[in-house]
Amino acid sequence: MPAGFGNRGSRLSAVLPYTPSAMEIRTLESGELEALQQLLSGWDVPGYWRDPEHFRRQVDADPTFREHNVWVAAERGELVACAQIQPRRLRILGHGIPTGGLGPIFTRPDHRRRGIGISLIERTATAMRERGMELSISFTSTPRLLERLGWTTWRGQRCILRATDKKAPAPARSEGVEIEIVSLELQRDRALSAVKAIHTAYSGSRNGTVIRDDALWDASLKLAGNPCEEFWVARRGGLAVAYARVTLLDEGLAITELGRFEDGASALAKLVAGVLGPRGSDPLASSSVSSEEIRSFVIMPAFDDIGLTVGLEHEGISSHPVDDDSGLIRCLNIRALAARLDVELLEDENETAFLRRILPPDGFVFWPADRF
Repeated sequence: MPAGFGNRGSRLSAVLPYTPSAMEIRTLESGELEALQQLLSGWDVPGYWRDPEHFRRQVDADPTFREHNVWVAAERGELVACAQIQPRRLRILGHGIPTGGLGPIFTRPDHRRRGIGISLIERTATAMRERGMELSISFTSTPRLLERLGWTTWRGQRCILRATDKKAPAPARSEGVEIEIVSLELQRDRALSAVKAIHTAYSGSRNGTVIRDDALWDASLKLAGNPCEEFWVARRGGLAVAYARVTLLDEGLAITELGRFEDGASALAKLVAGVLGPRGSDPLASSSVSSEEIRSFVIMPAFDDIGLTVGLEHEGISSHPVDDDSGLIRCLNIRALAARLDVELLEDENETAFLRRILPPDGFVFWPADRF
């Protein structure tokens, strides 16, 4: 049995009142991880991490994984559906908000349209609320189901970046120091310390980003690739000033996270431009897809960085915004959230209206490197 597949949780169970069969909704039991892995092997969703070993790696790497965070539907002892809670803290208005990530949500095809998914999701929402989580966020293939149960699609925008033949005139003032782009693997410990500092400064000022401790950083580095990722650092004068993480998703090449110090806009732009350069030995290429095809464009997550936008123009990178409706969010405890943020509730304001006021979709940043 692989490391991490031990006894980590307790068992809670309840029999569904509306099913005459022996269907039960409960938390995962110790010893059922292999059965859950087998169930999830049938989960094939475009745009998501689809490495068949992803769940096993998550069990080993994610410090928040516990059996009592995984809810399953079992019939005659066989797992037929699941939903998982992944505890996180999101930055909102300078506060760390206890949040339940919800996913993966999956029901075996031959057991759908029986209300099993609804029961699972309702049970997980109750558990998150009882455990003090004030928000829930999900990136699911069944958004309509979650919308029926109280989640709201948080529509934002992403950008498709492409290299052009034209570069804008260089800025009047030159930095005077050459920018070097290196892999994180070079001087890893030193570079990662600098990256963490950049992440704290850059992501810390953006609503919706995940607060990472060292354990979550380690998990992110092990799990963000699909199955591998490129992690680039831009250095000026030997000091790291910007970084970006890249992996290949079904939609194409994607930047899953980036960041920079205040003086690193041009360095980050140069780094992003370099991502679009084909290479002879490309770990993301395959026999069916060439490096030129893979790097013909890259998808950028939502960001509000004027300095980077200007820097990309100077590098000859065009940007085309596209709608992004992949994320859903729900306020689980409006009064606790308002009290934590020290924000007054308006008269007759419901959960969704409150969230739109404090966390507008166009200002919401959730890095794909933190997705589940």
